[in-house]
Amino acid sequence: MKKHLFYLAWLLFVQNGLAKTIKVGKNQAFKTIRKALAASQNGDSLLVEKGFYKEGNLTIRTSIYFAGIGMPILDGEKKHEVLSVKANNVTVKGFKVQHSSIASLDDPGGIKVYESSNVRILDNVLYDNFFGIYIQYCKNILVK
Repeated sequence: MKKHLFYLAWLLFVQNGLAKTIKVGKNQAFKTIRKALAASQNGDSLLVEKGFYKEGNLTIRTSIYFAGIGMPILDGEKKHEVLSVKANNVTVKGFKVQHSSIASLDDPGGIKVYESSNVRILDNVLYDNFFGIYIQYCKNILVK
């Protein structure tokens, strides 16, 4: 049993050692959130600098820490679901999420979480969305 716990701890240590911090902003290597999300891997931190981001529907498909610095604005332009979470073990923190589309069949939200577990949605401001936060078939979700 101790041997298995040691290997599990070692695996977690190695994984955390390989995680990287990806910064998004006007003066960063990544100018768009979409490209940064595409480059992210499980365990990464994606930090978005203050600014106004109109990038359509942004989808998180990896287990990441996704945080805004200075309350960046994610704007759906009344055309898109703004942020879709489709991965386990995700944190979304510190964004103003606004202007999602309106539809009755797919229920777009400012932040919509699809069939995921261990998702934390913290310290976000939601404004003028069809659904602010929509949680669909999920487990262990924290909204604060």
